[in-house]
Amino acid sequence: MKVSFTGAPEYMATMYGFGKASWNIFSSFRRLGIDPVVKDETAPIGISFCPPHDYTFAENQYKIGYTPWESTGYFAGWLENAAKCDEIWTTSRWNKEIFENMFNREVFVYTHGIDHNFSPKKRKYDISAPFTFLHVGEPFNRKDGQLVVDTFIRLYGNDPRYHLIMKCTTRNELWVNSSDGRVKPDQAYNNITIYNEVFYPHELLALYSVAHCFIYPSWGEGFGFNPLQAMGMGIPTICTSGWAEYSNRITLPLSSTLTTSPWQDAHPGEQLKPNAQELEMLMLDVVQNYAKYTDIAFKNAFKLHEEYDWDLVSRPAVGKLKKILKSRF
Repeated sequence: MKVSFTGAPEYMATMYGFGKASWNIFSSFRRLGIDPVVKDETAPIGISFCPPHDYTFAENQYKIGYTPWESTGYFAGWLENAAKCDEIWTTSRWNKEIFENMFNREVFVYTHGIDHNFSPKKRKYDISAPFTFLHVGEPFNRKDGQLVVDTFIRLYGNDPRYHLIMKCTTRNELWVNSSDGRVKPDQAYNNITIYNEVFYPHELLALYSVAHCFIYPSWGEGFGFNPLQAMGMGIPTICTSGWAEYSNRITLPLSSTLTTSPWQDAHPGEQLKPNAQELEMLMLDVVQNYAKYTDIAFKNAFKLHEEYDWDLVSRPAVGKLKKILKSRF
């Protein structure tokens, strides 16, 4: 029972979100009785897991376009390519609403899941060591690492009792003003660490393990693996809730306002601007009431692993595919 995938599964690099999702989708489908293959034109069903302008199918395949997205606008070719699909799938209810307005048709939600290596652990804060905040996402503007840096500096400056780790992917565009002009934050502040290296999953897991609080004031996510992984480990997490499928499990939800995206070339339309003033309050609150929030995060971690188990979230999608194969082929 073959189903062909094009797009992200063609590279499947697990240090990136698309590749990580592809690897887990393939693994879960196999466990549930579907044989996923990469770019096989003989398969009766084709799923293109990518933005709509990159959808690719064989002519006679049942065509499913599967797309996560981060803003309300679209690019050239999206409407035309989506119209050629038999079905459109996406990764969250936030995206479902966007795409149903965009394409004027019903959209199916197939969420992503959580890797069980990110397992729950009760967090403790030893005051003899710095309280460590972690952000992952630079240099992608929508993840707003600059807001995290600016807020941390305003609250904790060079205070050695606090530490900020910024995990970037190959590079970062972070900066602060100093007597030497614009410099990188870790050059001006002793309690900020920046990693630009690409981390493999086990390295990212080790990095998460040292964090007391995960911060993610993203303007929009197709799904958002990073905060889900942090919360799955029981790490108190500050995260924009408006786009998040798992908003009910966020330890310290951050409010946002739908506004015109500042990055129209990359994210046309509108996005959810995080509340900067509230972020500051939450970063103070999590330190002052850490025992309370680590209890909440630890309990929610087990629920997240139940609710976002990869086989569980994949079953409705596999059920649809089996139904299509039975009725049409």
